Amino acid sequence: MSAIQITVSDDGKVSVSYEKKTRENIGRRLQQLEECLNIDKYGVAYLLNMQPNESGVRLMKRWQTDPSLASFQEMPEHKWKLLLTLVEGQTPLIGDKK
Repeated sequence: MSAIQITVSDDGKVSVSYEKKTRENIGRRLQQLEECLNIDKYGVAYLLNMQPNESGVRLMKRWQTDPSLASFQEMPEHKWKLLLTLVEGQTPLIGDKK
């Protein structure tokens, strides 16, 4: 399934729809970006325009926690759209997928 879908109607109007932002999808897409670009969590933080340090990594973990927990923090919509844009069409750059 594609993370981003772009459709053009018969009258020329363009619409963009994004994959639903859930904690499972966030985790899956963060992992996908990590694997496809052969980078670690600090590299992912950098690509999402965050500080590549423990604070940035902890924030990414809070995006994936149960929303009923006090540690939960919602992922900003602009970060979600950036993440989907980064993973769209990526294939692993190094090594074989196992």
